[in-house]
Amino acid sequence: MKKILILNGSISGYQGNTQHLIDLVQEKIESCEVLHLKDLMEKKITTGELKNKLKKAEGFIFTSGTYWDSWGSPMQNFLEVATEFEASDIFMGKPAAVIITMHSVGGKGVLSRLQGVLNTLGMLIPPMSGMVYSLAGHLALQAESSFAEDFWSLEDTNVIVHNLMASLGNKKYQSWPVDHKDPKRIWIK
Repeated sequence: MKKILILNGSISGYQGNTQHLIDLVQEKIESCEVLHLKDLMEKKITTGELKNKLKKAEGFIFTSGTYWDSWGSPMQNFLEVATEFEASDIFMGKPAAVIITMHSVGGKGVLSRLQGVLNTLGMLIPPMSGMVYSLAGHLALQAESSFAEDFWSLEDTNVIVHNLMASLGNKKYQSWPVDHKDPKRIWIK
């Protein structure tokens, strides 16, 4: 049984559209835990507790709403904290999927940028493991149309979970050298 950690980077935390998608995805995974990154930002979880949860996970699903063409501030805070784990066994070679919600625009850019960041941290991005679910698409899918297959739908979460689970395994990856001394030290003097 492979453990998946779902990280909710939405500013709404335990509520909102992103949480509804998390609930849907959670039903499809035998062993998973949800971590609301808002709790990290509000100091309800320590960096040590975060590190322990990340280390135990064998794969990840990152989620966030779209806020002014970016991910939520809890996700940004997480990425800043997680920088010290770049290219370590916490992330290296572990698969990561991404699910973004949005009202109408900006989500695809958020999805692509977040996948790039996660890959640079050392995570594996499986094929067809990211989607943006929008209010506009949700409304469009309610009308019968021959174009319906061109919109991401809630059923596409099945593909994301399948491809994430299919990519779990004991792969031996290499990392480029990373300065782990102090990622926050001053370099402009």
